[in-house]
Amino acid sequence: MSKHFKHLAKYYQKALAKSIQFNQLCYYCGCEATGTDFCPPLNHCELVIEFSETADFIAVPSCYECNALLANERDLLLLDRAKKLKRKLAQKYAQAVRVFHVWEQDELSQMSPEFHTSIAAGIRLGKETQDRLDFPNYTLEVAGATVGIPHARSEFFVGEQCFDSFKAALEHCYSSYTLQKGKFYTLLVEECEGDFDKALSKYMHRFKKPTEAVSSIDRIKEFAKQHKQNSDFVARASTQLLKRYPELELEGALAKLYEDYIAK
Repeated sequence: MSKHFKHLAKYYQKALAKSIQFNQLCYYCGCEATGTDFCPPLNHCELVIEFSETADFIAVPSCYECNALLANERDLLLLDRAKKLKRKLAQKYAQAVRVFHVWEQDELSQMSPEFHTSIAAGIRLGKETQDRLDFPNYTLEVAGATVGIPHARSEFFVGEQCFDSFKAALEHCYSSYTLQKGKFYTLLVEECEGDFDKALSKYMHRFKKPTEAVSSIDRIKEFAKQHKQNSDFVARASTQLLKRYPELELEGALAKLYEDYIAK
């Protein structure tokens, strides 16, 4: 750090983790802290002061990668800076995170050695990145006083069911509905911003066509067996739902039947 920046650093409050369990961890992602991130960035400090802009003027522990990702970002508030980091981290490792959520470990044994190695590495990197994205920005302490901080999203809903992680909610969708994992994940992340109900609805409308090989009767029997329901009940209920919601197709009606009645 240059002498000029060292002088500017005196304007900042140095924040540390309030709990000892987070000591020496990056505030943004939970990796080992190797340096300090200044909010606002030191190279913007003088202009912020000159124009009396609202800023936090706080310095937090950060790892090398988070520091680098935020180096050129002119975010003046810690809340905005934390959100920006999560977005940039998710974008940087989007492919690995996708592999982690789409592939399962037990599927690797069916692959060629080369493909196995590639997918296994993607799963590991994706899991590590998802853990960093899920890391809850810990409570900070400045000169003995607690600093309010943003919290990571910790609840994910699919219908009325609540899950404590994105992965758990996604696995529920995979196991409860007939989905092509890659298509559903892309829809969920890129078009629906993580809204599982919206993604399921869009998927049913977009990819479930009447020309599918499985007939309505066979599909109803399959659904009834899967969820341990009477097939006559499923047939009557799905017919009523199709009348009530004419925009739905059979798969959409079955999905609604499961979420609104069976899963409760």
